[in-house]
Amino acid sequence: MTSSDLVLGKRRRTYVRLIGEIRHALNQALVEENARRGLTRAEIARSLGKNKSVITRKLAGTSNMTLETLADLAYALDRPVKVQLPSRHPDTNSNQMGPPPPSPQTVPRLPILDGGLDASVVENASVVAIGI
Repeated sequence: MTSSDLVLGKRRRTYVRLIGEIRHALNQALVEENARRGLTRAEIARSLGKNKSVITRKLAGTSNMTLETLADLAYALDRPVKVQLPSRHPDTNSNQMGPPPPSPQTVPRLPILDGGLDASVVENASVVAIGI
């Protein structure tokens, strides 16, 4: 079976994207902390009482990433984790103030992606936003 024969369902694709975005955010935070204070994978491993190879496998994606692992790595990086689950369909009857929505004629038609996902590191916070 070739990779082109592999078909992921919508649910699995959402999971794979989420894990990829989390790993990206963790690796980006490690790069930033390494530049800022010289933090290494070996030091993360020591602070968590793990072998460096365990940390390397988690960050490379060759080992399962659990919520506990995410929390441990965020702790070692001295970064808070923030999770958001924004709606794909905002409530038009909301009392929230904001600019009026653009008229339908000015809104371009964009494809809706399965499992919309955004994970990034913002200032000193690892952020994972998931739209399911």
